[in-house]
Amino acid sequence: MNYLELFHSPILTSRMGTLIQKAANSHVPVLIQGEQGTGKELIAKLIHHLGDWKDARFHKIDCRILTEETFTTQAARLFKESDSGTKPGTLYLKEIGYLGQENQQKMVELIEDGVFENGPEKKFFNDLRFISSSSEELREKVTQGRFSEDLYYRLNALLIRIPPLRERSKDIPEIAQYLLTEHSKKMKTKKVGFSKNVLLLLQSYWWPGNLRELEDVIVRSAVLAEGERLTEQDLFFETDSEKSPFVSFLKKAENQPLPFEGRHFIHQQDDHLSSLFFIELVHRIKNPLVSIKTFTQLLREKFDDEEFRHYFYRIVSEDIEKIDSLLNGLLSYIKINTPLEKVNTVHLILEDVLKKHEGRLEDKKIRVFKKFEKDLPETVVHEEQLRYILNSILQYALPSIPSQGSLGVLTKSLRVQKGLEGGQALVQKNGRFIEIIIVFTGYRKPVEKLETILGVPTLQQEEAIELELRLIKEMVQKNQGMMSFEVNEKRPRTLISLKFPMERRKVIYYPSANAERRE
Repeated sequence: MNYLELFHSPILTSRMGTLIQKAANSHVPVLIQGEQGTGKELIAKLIHHLGDWKDARFHKIDCRILTEETFTTQAARLFKESDSGTKPGTLYLKEIGYLGQENQQKMVELIEDGVFENGPEKKFFNDLRFISSSSEELREKVTQGRFSEDLYYRLNALLIRIPPLRERSKDIPEIAQYLLTEHSKKMKTKKVGFSKNVLLLLQSYWWPGNLRELEDVIVRSAVLAEGERLTEQDLFFETDSEKSPFVSFLKKAENQPLPFEGRHFIHQQDDHLSSLFFIELVHRIKNPLVSIKTFTQLLREKFDDEEFRHYFYRIVSEDIEKIDSLLNGLLSYIKINTPLEKVNTVHLILEDVLKKHEGRLEDKKIRVFKKFEKDLPETVVHEEQLRYILNSILQYALPSIPSQGSLGVLTKSLRVQKGLEGGQALVQKNGRFIEIIIVFTGYRKPVEKLETILGVPTLQQEEAIELELRLIKEMVQKNQGMMSFEVNEKRPRTLISLKFPMERRKVIYYPSANAERRE
């Protein structure tokens, strides 16, 4: 890792950079305080590698997993290197607040006198510097009698506080770009940046996992994204075994300024940013409410008077619920007063339909190719009817595609002249249409023309096609569209083309206050 480059990165605030430099140039014990995921261990390594200690060893002891006995075992590494004449270097005590009382006293002696007792044996260290970190407020633990005051003051010669990411929302675009650039180098991808909407989403989230969570979201999105810029759709990733709180934030409409890629606010940018501001403000208020409610539950047990205890808890809880209810109302107000433009609907439905059949496609190892026209116009066809048509075509196609075959989906916009399409009557003259082409390897031999009781062919004016496709074709025609069907038995290949009239007007909608993004 290039620590000098990291030192000058946007991950550090100017205040943190100054303190890190001072710590690196001295031997005083350093305490790093910050929430989980803020990068405390990263700061400890920066201090070690930027100063005179960079050629020495960096020893880490995670106090969260230690018992009174295992602490001595972990310290045995230092004893061994001391015996061999190696400079001990830096001792980093991760989450020092978890250290037991007996080991806290051992640490006091080690820092003060350079002495560590291991049973009857004593070890002396002259060149050992101490860096510790804590996601808890150690001063509070000292007040509660749960942490040694002597040890606290010896560790706290220089204190570095790392602010949570939610307090650095203005820095998030720069931090995100830095993380994306660094990981793109490591993973050898060509991801170069973010769309504006993605940056607004990243800034509006409250990041309970801080820098670690942001990095995780960016890495996952970069791996799966197809384009050079990460879009909103690239952010929607989670596994069945690991549910992402960030994805939950995106899915919940009341927490989400932009529901998903292709849906944009119609208001001017100022209105957009105003909505984001209020959403972020609400979440900054809601987060401490959870902590207050938890603390209230713990605090009520401290009162000896049972009647006062229940009264205290009821009053505080009711006030918290009132505030939370008011905040939820504000989120709903923002949502139902923000009109959204309906765009990219065809592509979203196509992706949903393909995802629905993902299991069957994978079972048969069918390769899927997609070529979507950018900014494809909307169509007059209702979403649910379009979904039914596309889903039915896929259900028709899948049994015909051989194992390791292929399925291609293409979209484009076009202008259809009167008199084309085999003389089929068109509602619009020189109409503008969108076309969806589905092509797949394999074919199903068309059925023979069916005869009615009176002996009249049911398909006198059109080629014979499968029964399930007749229903689709009827629905397409009712929506002023056209459907063509082509089979090439030699290749073999089947091509189905759907043409639908474009929507001439800009379509907007107001989402329900309780609506969530459709899966």
